[in-house]
Amino acid sequence: MKGQLRKSGIDAIGDIPWGTHFCQFYQTKEDLIEIVVPYLKAGLENNELCLWITSDPLGVEDAKEALKKSVPDIDTYLNREQVEIIPETLFYLEKGAFDQKKALNMGTEKFLRAVEEGYCGLRTIGNLSWLKKSDWDNFADYEEKVDSAIGNYRIISMCAYSLDKCNATDIIDVVANHQFTLIKREGNWERIESPRRRKAEETAVQATKNWEYTFDAVPDLIAILDTEYRIVRANRAMAARLGITPEECVGLTCYRVIHGTDEPPSFCPYRQLLKEGIEHTEEVREDSLGGDFILSVLPLHDSKGKIIGCTHFARDINERKRLEEQTRQRAEEMETVMEIAPVAIWIGHDPQCHNITGNRMANEYFESRSGENVSPKVTSLRRIFCKGSELAVDELPMQKAALKGIEVRNEEIDVLLPSREWRVLLGSASPLHDARGNVRGSVSAFIDITERKKAEEALRRSEEKYRNLIETANEGIWILEWVPDTGARTIYVNKKMAEMLGCSREEMIGKSVRDFTDEEGKAIFELNMKRREQGINESHEFKLLRKDGSPLWALVNSKSLFDETGKFTGSISMLTDITGRREAETKLKETLENLEKLVEDRTLELEKAYKSLKESETRLSEAQRIAHIGNWDWDLLTCEIYWSEEMSRIFGRDPQKSGASYSEFLDYIHPDDRDYVKNAMKRAIKGELLAIDYSILLEDGEESTVHMRAQAVFNEKNIPIKIKGTVQDITERKKAEKALELSEERYRIITEQTGQLVYDYNIEKDIADVAGNIEELTGFTSEELGNINLKLWTSRIHPEDLNRFLENHKKYLELDRKSYRIEYRFRKKNGEYIYLEENWVSQGDSKSSVNRVLGVIKNITERKQAEKILANIETARKKEIHHRIKNNLQVISSLLDLQAEKFRAREHFKDLEVLNAFRESQDRVISIALIHEELHEGKGKDTLNFSPYLHRLVESLFQTYKIGNKDLSLDMDLEENIFFDMDTAVPLGLIVNELVSNSLKYAFQGRDKGIIKIRLNRGENGKTVSSKHENRKEGYGSTNFILTVSDNGVGISEGFSMEDSDTLGTQLVTALVDQLDGKIDLKKDSGTEFIIRFSIPEKK
Repeated sequence: MKGQLRKSGIDAIGDIPWGTHFCQFYQTKEDLIEIVVPYLKAGLENNELCLWITSDPLGVEDAKEALKKSVPDIDTYLNREQVEIIPETLFYLEKGAFDQKKALNMGTEKFLRAVEEGYCGLRTIGNLSWLKKSDWDNFADYEEKVDSAIGNYRIISMCAYSLDKCNATDIIDVVANHQFTLIKREGNWERIESPRRRKAEETAVQATKNWEYTFDAVPDLIAILDTEYRIVRANRAMAARLGITPEECVGLTCYRVIHGTDEPPSFCPYRQLLKEGIEHTEEVREDSLGGDFILSVLPLHDSKGKIIGCTHFARDINERKRLEEQTRQRAEEMETVMEIAPVAIWIGHDPQCHNITGNRMANEYFESRSGENVSPKVTSLRRIFCKGSELAVDELPMQKAALKGIEVRNEEIDVLLPSREWRVLLGSASPLHDARGNVRGSVSAFIDITERKKAEEALRRSEEKYRNLIETANEGIWILEWVPDTGARTIYVNKKMAEMLGCSREEMIGKSVRDFTDEEGKAIFELNMKRREQGINESHEFKLLRKDGSPLWALVNSKSLFDETGKFTGSISMLTDITGRREAETKLKETLENLEKLVEDRTLELEKAYKSLKESETRLSEAQRIAHIGNWDWDLLTCEIYWSEEMSRIFGRDPQKSGASYSEFLDYIHPDDRDYVKNAMKRAIKGELLAIDYSILLEDGEESTVHMRAQAVFNEKNIPIKIKGTVQDITERKKAEKALELSEERYRIITEQTGQLVYDYNIEKDIADVAGNIEELTGFTSEELGNINLKLWTSRIHPEDLNRFLENHKKYLELDRKSYRIEYRFRKKNGEYIYLEENWVSQGDSKSSVNRVLGVIKNITERKQAEKILANIETARKKEIHHRIKNNLQVISSLLDLQAEKFRAREHFKDLEVLNAFRESQDRVISIALIHEELHEGKGKDTLNFSPYLHRLVESLFQTYKIGNKDLSLDMDLEENIFFDMDTAVPLGLIVNELVSNSLKYAFQGRDKGIIKIRLNRGENGKTVSSKHENRKEGYGSTNFILTVSDNGVGISEGFSMEDSDTLGTQLVTALVDQLDGKIDLKKDSGTEFIIRFSIPEKK
């Protein structure tokens, strides 16, 4: 440090080296300013951190003014804190007394700050006019410690003493603890050397001895060179590395013996020192010395300051290099993870978060460029809100984490982007700390939940539509709650039900049905409730009494309600006013069966709507959890796989276990996705950036959906050596998407199967959103109609009905949110007029009048024409039944003949029993067809209760094919009240006949016992809907069914395939399944199991 001279700014001193500790004795304030101001000015101009600890006669503000006269831009230095002016109380004193420890700590802190912030060194001035006699000894000890230590650091320190406050003894102590002293004599400042300097020379000899010992003891490679690069002296470490003795090193030219060159290399730090006269440090690699080294050269001067050589230090940094490479690799890995992770990550690079940058996903979320500073303190392109209120800068997650030093968890924010689009983010933020535990910034991670929020909003709107559908239904809806020991009480009726009885809904809530009927009706109601309690659902006619006492005959379709434990909770009923029909019962008696079917269909529709509403409410009450993200690392060379703890949790694996092997990883993947993931991993190995979704099976049997991103790492030969990736659990998001699809599908099915149009009319925009089969009702396609408005619709209304429609439309809108019903004639595309019934209810918000109309339009032409065509209905119905039976008989008979002909065509076929069996089977098919025909003729229905029929059919097959003494049993689980028409029942019966017959004939050969199982039930949540039904025209929905036929027999060979089979039986089953627009799956794990999924289309 002594060789580096710094400008002191004081003429009497000149240039001084680092480590200089001197003092000034002054008498006046002007004496003090005359030395201190140029001293500090020189420090500021030479990039030094300056500290002025002031006291009387100069206060802090006086000191600033004194500096400002010589340093005009002193405010700039003060603002960037290159110069600090503080009172003695902040540096030397604690509770009014000198605190040596505090002063030493404060000096050390200021020096460290100078080093960390890139200043050349520290320059201080302390005015000690405050020093009391009681503190003198303690302070003299402090000065001695400073003087002994300062020579090792880039520090220059000056102390100013007032002569008025020092006696002769004090002056001697001060001079003894400083290297030299400034005293003013006859107007001039003089420098007086300290006697300690001379004493130091006497100890130089001993110091030399100590130096030589230290010189040889240090492990660094040290040599002293002259100006010709010749080695004057080398320590033992240097000589050992060169393979010679220290004495043999003397006189060698360093660049020849070390580098093997004829001149110093360009990177030689000594070469630079000789040019510039200052110390230099370089990092070099020298194989002759054994690797990487930090080379430092410090100049050696003679008494006149001339360079006479240098001290050459070489420190082995091979271990540091190794650690640096490891750190670089880890940083590269972390950078890769950040870039491929499907999470936005932002880093605040300072404690105030003035500089914030993000990864690729963060830039995508914020619409920012790579490396762009997105701190709200420097840009206002984005506005951030939380729960509807805009957040101040200090309220943002990263700023709170940094400024308060706290963890911010699971905070949801709304971001208005520069494109004026909104994005909803969910995430957390944490503070970052430096080595001393001080906050140096913050980091945050957020995921985009915008789509999830949109899905939740769409689900809420769908729920609202369902409620409106119930409210605008043409039939009365009555829900009863069963209260033990009390009976049934009303908990809900729709508006239509209340109107039918001439009551308000409030008058009906809480009352029993018995309050609205006569004594006979009360007894009937009690019997009906007992049947509901037994789970019996039925349709019946029931007499009620209106508020005015007049009778109301209703067709009631009732269904029992049970909770999840099977406990009876009440019933739901749909009531259709049939009072008029009862009065004309003699004329309409022949159409009663058709009306009952219509009511039954309506009951099923209501049940679906009610279940859909309940499911929607359940889904709306479930909060979706935040997606978890895990990362993994697969070493392709060692086959070692690393899983993070979160990765293990996502897969349901114990986090304490090591990462799963590749085969174990594949076992977690759902069988349907396994090949897809394998092929994706192959593409990743070829260099493709992977981003896929797939399903996994957890150890507890649960199924989850995950999103995986992965990327391969290649070596310098472009060979893949590793694959890194992340996995995010997106199960909840997938469920939300599926729930929305299911909700919309149910809504569509309800509207289509009821044969009605449901519309949402925006009065201000004069446009209607219509759901249902518009083409079936109007003859126009949606494209032909385009945007439906009031003018377009009224242009098709019959002229005789138009004025009444417009007058009532305007009248009821002015009544503000009143419901309304009207019938009118409507001209279809082909010019035909049909009768429509329209029911609507108006809506508006609290700040405006009516702005929306929700309504239902129904074709009631058939009802209007019913009396005219009653005479032809029965004839047409019977004709259609006979036509269907004839066609089905012909199809079945033809298929059996085809099978018989196939066997008859074989050259060596002589087994007449098989042909006889075909004939017998043909007779049984005809008998089955006759049973269906008898059902139609007996009860007048065109649908068959399929489960009892299936019992009779299978039991008949068992009687026909039972062979010998084999113990064959039958296990049937058939859902009750499943009705199929002939187009479904006949092919389904043939399928069961074929599969059960094959099991009886072939499945138990060589076995004494066995079991055949048959299951028939409705599919869950619409999952089994055939893809062929998706293209049906609007207005139709479907009910899904699953038929399973299995046995525990000998099974089918592994190579057997339904698609490639050439047997007639298999072809027959496949053809019949296709006829049903169904799908068939075959399982061969244990015996044989056929699973047939099909859908029955139903008009809404």
